[in-house]
Amino acid sequence: GTEHMMNTQTRFQALAEGSCVYPGVQNLLLAARGLGLAANITIWHLMLEQEWKKELGIPEDMATFAAVPVGWPAGNFGPVRRRPVADVIHRDRW
Repeated sequence: GTEHMMNTQTRFQALAEGSCVYPGVQNLLLAARGLGLAANITIWHLMLEQEWKKELGIPEDMATFAAVPVGWPAGNFGPVRRRPVADVIHRDRW
């Protein structure tokens, strides 16, 4: 009923708000790689979001949708190997 619809709308809104962050994160990841830095997107910080906000001085009313650790790689960080596009892309059906 109405309660389910409201819960669904609230969850969708939260996902939609976060989704606008991810294209910027992708650009950050690509730039880091180009500079020889290792980086990845994570949402693990959300389990301790209040502690993160306090430690980093992030206002309570601000939402955090992703954390991006960036640093110098510890191991081998050479060219990446990718599967052929035809192996991972599907057109019009699975």
